Amino acid sequence: MINLQARAFSKAGYGVLILDLYGTGDSEGTLGDASIAIWQQDILAALSWLKKTSGSLPILWAMRSGALIAGDLLQQYPDITDHMLLWSPVGNGKKFITQFMRIKLAADISTMTGGTKISMKDLWTRLEAGENIEIAGYELAPELAYGLSSLSLENLKLAPTLSVKWIETSLSEPAVFSPVVQKTIQCWRNKNIKISAIAVQDISFWALQEPETAHNYMKQTQILMAN
Repeated sequence: MINLQARAFSKAGYGVLILDLYGTGDSEGTLGDASIAIWQQDILAALSWLKKTSGSLPILWAMRSGALIAGDLLQQYPDITDHMLLWSPVGNGKKFITQFMRIKLAADISTMTGGTKISMKDLWTRLEAGENIEIAGYELAPELAYGLSSLSLENLKLAPTLSVKWIETSLSEPAVFSPVVQKTIQCWRNKNIKISAIAVQDISFWALQEPETAHNYMKQTQILMAN
């Protein structure tokens, strides 16, 4: 979906740079060695290159938990961009990490033949002790887990000069925002941040095991960016 949307943006006249952050995709390192600080340095380097190449401020495009990382970066460096595109952003980092760790609990229960099952408290205790946790083939490091857990979209202090395009999926007809998303959007508007937001009836493509294209999601993204 990211690649498809990037090609669509390119056809519309945008220059697009897709990042494989440290420890992800084809980049060097492993996820177990990654941290938010390292990822934000990757993003800063990319934004600097884009600005020099284009001669204008780039648009920061973030999806899911990337919105927390991008938003936190904008708290620290508000001048790096004045436009941000958010794809179904995760609003609370601690809830996101907890949901991710539930995959570990479910896997351990399904394969358990005896002994005591582990709990969520056990996993947090292991992270507190500095131990990496293997989840679905990925290493979750304490620094990354606690870094994300400390972030919340509602608590971000963003510049009022920022313009945000926000798009969500919805299974209902007509498409509607969840109460949590509505609350966050209103919170940002109360801080005088300009937000154009839309809910689209389409699949939650990031949660599917087999890749599927969310055509309506892409179409509405193009429309939102054009306005």
